[in-house]
Amino acid sequence: MTFRYARHTTDLNKIEKFYTEIVGLEKLGGFENHNNYDGLFLGYNNSNWHLEFTTSTEQPKSKFDEDDLLVFYVNSEVEFKSVKKVINQNNINLEIPKNPYWAENGIMISDPDNFKIIFSVRHQNFSSTDNLTTLITEKGIKNWSELIDFTQKLPYGRNENREDYSLVIKENKGTCSSKHSFLKKVADLNNFDNVKLILGMYRMNNMNTPKIEDTILKSGLEYIPEAHCYLKLNNQRIDITNSNSNIQNLICDIIEEIEIEPEQVNTFKVDYHKKYLQNWIKENEIKLSFEKIWEIREQCIKKLEQ
Repeated sequence: MTFRYARHTTDLNKIEKFYTEIVGLEKLGGFENHNNYDGLFLGYNNSNWHLEFTTSTEQPKSKFDEDDLLVFYVNSEVEFKSVKKVINQNNINLEIPKNPYWAENGIMISDPDNFKIIFSVRHQNFSSTDNLTTLITEKGIKNWSELIDFTQKLPYGRNENREDYSLVIKENKGTCSSKHSFLKKVADLNNFDNVKLILGMYRMNNMNTPKIEDTILKSGLEYIPEAHCYLKLNNQRIDITNSNSNIQNLICDIIEEIEIEPEQVNTFKVDYHKKYLQNWIKENEIKLSFEKIWEIREQCIKKLEQ
């Protein structure tokens, strides 16, 4: 069975902006002038539900009270914190739910039509009995949220073999590539939905990466295009490379993003990065050779490991 929640509204643009940028839904499609209606579909591509909003020449006559709610569950504390940060950055006021349960177990805001939206956490437990998941549960980690928190707190460091996801646990360390590919692999093994592994190219400079200031300034470059892995959880960018990671510091410097699979963080990621650098050098007429740029980049990475 597929579920659709349909509602009439006055402004599809405001609704789309709110539900994609604040809630994190994807625009699945829409229509214009269908029997005098325009419409918009929002949700996730792999889900059996979606929201439909419509407009027409008639104004909405919706009636609702404080107990009429749309509830969105996120699957981890890190996602919940990310949602709250987005709400705060957009100067949206938190409201007090009428139902005491939601006051204790969620946060509430209003959408552009003043309908109430609740965000709450629903923890996902592991269901797979594969070796990787078993290794995790034997560490006493009970759910997805605890695994993300555990992985984020691990020290930064390169693993001996990127193709062995268990080394993040066994060696007690990881990089942006190994930590995020490890989490994505676990999510796939346990059928956790809406977890995407992202490879982003960003301008690495002394502003967004202070530890490399001396190296980058001595090179004479303003920045070096760097490949960085992170997750999108329900369309919210999440970076757990280390305890202080904040993807918001990189948002303005992200050049492009592609979705990859865990197996691609090894050869594919390196090849993709090198080809990108070679094109960047040529297009921007950089006077340094690719080999020299890669050497400077390696020096920067060593700075991050200190």
